[in-house]
Amino acid sequence: MDKIALRRTNLRTAINAVIESKGFKSDVAFCEHYDLNPSHISQLLNGHGSFGERAARNLEKKVGWEEGLLDKTSLSLSDNEGKTTSPSTTGGIRLASIEFRSGERKESNVRIPVYKDIRASCGGGIENFLEDVSEYLDIDPYILKVMGVQTKPENLRIIYSDEYSMWPTVAPNSPLFIDVSDKDPDTIKNGNVYVFTHNHELRMKRIFVSYAGNKTVRLSSDNPDKVRYPDEFITNDQLNEINFVGRLELALVKP
Repeated sequence: MDKIALRRTNLRTAINAVIESKGFKSDVAFCEHYDLNPSHISQLLNGHGSFGERAARNLEKKVGWEEGLLDKTSLSLSDNEGKTTSPSTTGGIRLASIEFRSGERKESNVRIPVYKDIRASCGGGIENFLEDVSEYLDIDPYILKVMGVQTKPENLRIIYSDEYSMWPTVAPNSPLFIDVSDKDPDTIKNGNVYVFTHNHELRMKRIFVSYAGNKTVRLSSDNPDKVRYPDEFITNDQLNEINFVGRLELALVKP
């Protein structure tokens, strides 16, 4: 492993250790605590940013790590630096659970309704679930941009995934940022994931519209196990009978 790749690997391990030892809930919370740019840290972790000697030493100094920690070929963190954390495992699949905690509210923050008990692919009785807000997520709009959210914050609602039909795009228990402004069947963004209610059930599928001959619509699960999660085909008339909640803008937790 070259030195740059080693630094990226060690940075991931070190951040995980701090997150566990200090009780942070995400990389963003880690960055906020140490006054780091979340976008820059994400680039360092994902191989899109320069990670030279100066950047490594400056980062170590700012967080309080020992000098040269990110260059160690065998990284062992002491108790005061935290221990590496392993996501919980279900059926051999790595999952990282997330919950939202209230913090100091800033004037620039936006409030996103959170529906903790609403899960895509759940059971009945959810036709009017958008009326029953569990809590609100107060978040800086800049952080939403860093996470890749493009829609206006006021269009977002947060629910949770329930099972493996959209694996590996979405893991169970992932918070789902839904754009509720994008729910017109006539303006479906082909190939995008939508949340909708049908037959008293909240569902999530990737939707493909074919305009060749008679218009047909394919409702597809991302899970490659098509025996358990087969594609469904409906007509355009049936598509108009579906009550769309909105388009999946972001699945916050990925395995």
